[in-house]
Amino acid sequence: MDRRSFTVLLLLAATWGSSYLFIAVALEDLGPSVITFLRLALGAAVVVAMAARERVLSRLRGRLRAVTALGVVQLGAPLLLIAVGEQDIPSALAGTLVAATPVFSALITRGASTPVQLAGVAVGFVGVALLLGLDATAAGDGGLKGALLVVLAALGYAVGAAWLARSFADLPRLATLSGTMTTSALLLLPLALLDLPTRAPDVETVASVAALGVLGTGVAFVLFYRLVATVGPTKSLLVTYLAPVFAVGYGALLLDERIVASTATGLGLVLGGAYLAGARPTRTSRTQDATTSVSSSTSS
Repeated sequence: MDRRSFTVLLLLAATWGSSYLFIAVALEDLGPSVITFLRLALGAAVVVAMAARERVLSRLRGRLRAVTALGVVQLGAPLLLIAVGEQDIPSALAGTLVAATPVFSALITRGASTPVQLAGVAVGFVGVALLLGLDATAAGDGGLKGALLVVLAALGYAVGAAWLARSFADLPRLATLSGTMTTSALLLLPLALLDLPTRAPDVETVASVAALGVLGTGVAFVLFYRLVATVGPTKSLLVTYLAPVFAVGYGALLLDERIVASTATGLGLVLGGAYLAGARPTRTSRTQDATTSVSSSTSS
């Protein structure tokens, strides 16, 4: 991964890390389905405008059913599961749990092909497990349910990214993103209408939803898709190792969530795992990876 891609990765991690904070704030006044619908609708507005400017929306013709299914797997369902899960667990824990995504991705795509990369995945998973084991226990009776929902969301992210790379490579990323966000928002609209708040949300909630939709969904997913196109889905999903660092930091600074020694240790393992999992393979490994990629493309 070159310096520019790594910079984008860090920016994306900082942005996505803040999403869990914004969800926690918004949950004070709004239900999970309303929050998820609004973030997708606002995100779609940003992305569709960009796609229209580049005149790529017409490429979605004939692919609506497949794009809708991808949207459910990669966006609608995971984002809703995270919002529901955060009703029972802290924002930092939710952000940390999503770090399981690269582990699922490695299992699905076999992207971790070298001993160093495999070690990185293992180290990162140990860090996540350490944080989960302690924080989930402290979250109370609903902690396990909330944690499982977020882990399921992480699986959706991994499956969606692999599906995107395999079956939608011929579509411009902005067109795909416009379709998945728009259809996911429309599918969530009925649920949101059934869960409307009984009072007007306060200014903090409105600002949080706006930031969540425009930055954490619209801009962030554009950056993610571009990163996928540049470095591939497996390395791009390393963002879910880095985002928990920002999520924990935001939670501690702005929501008074505690950071103890075990939290710092877990975060260190996550960062170390992210670095190792993104390590450049040797020339031999790159050749083997290229052969595997060509074989997969031919078989599909």
